[in-house]
Amino acid sequence: MGFPREDVEVFFDMCDAETRADETTSVIVLSACSKLGDLSLSRKVSGCIYENGVCRDVFIGNALVDRYLKCGDADFASKVFNVMPVRNVVFWNSMISGLAHQGKFKEALDVFREMQKRCLEPDEVTYIGVLAACSHGGLVAEDQRYFREMSSVYKLRPQTEHYGCTVDLLGRARLMNEAEEFVENMPTEPDAFVWGALLGPVGSMEK
Repeated sequence: MGFPREDVEVFFDMCDAETRADETTSVIVLSACSKLGDLSLSRKVSGCIYENGVCRDVFIGNALVDRYLKCGDADFASKVFNVMPVRNVVFWNSMISGLAHQGKFKEALDVFREMQKRCLEPDEVTYIGVLAACSHGGLVAEDQRYFREMSSVYKLRPQTEHYGCTVDLLGRARLMNEAEEFVENMPTEPDAFVWGALLGPVGSMEK
């Protein structure tokens, strides 16, 4: 294997011959689909991978979830996610962040709550997805609760990305005084992302 189109054709020949592709082959053919930029082809390949059960491999499953959430197909991503026998934190993070950035904030927070119910420890990346979901949904009270929860419950130190998500939410909600106070209380110097989140709504309000 080495040429994207040929790699995909060989993979389909294997499927037609009912030869089960292993994890290595699946990674190669998914990479080939990315290089070709053919969404329809990606769907067919992913369908074969799903049917032969290779998607139950954590690496392959995570790649499929990430790919389909980026393509806007949350239903297929959820199907793969739900059949996984083992889901590590990276896998949960991909699902939460992907749903959040698709604007499916309720579903993203539902996945996070399910993660907590299973007593899995979230990390800093988890909370970037959670706070992004709150920002997309305009959920100010929930955002404040989750932001505090990071340090009080899980002993995680908020990074500039977390502050940026909250500032973005407060700006969208036109709570500029609260946003400015939030930035002033940051333990580190705000970066360009945080300043952009703060000043963006100001510019739109002045127009």
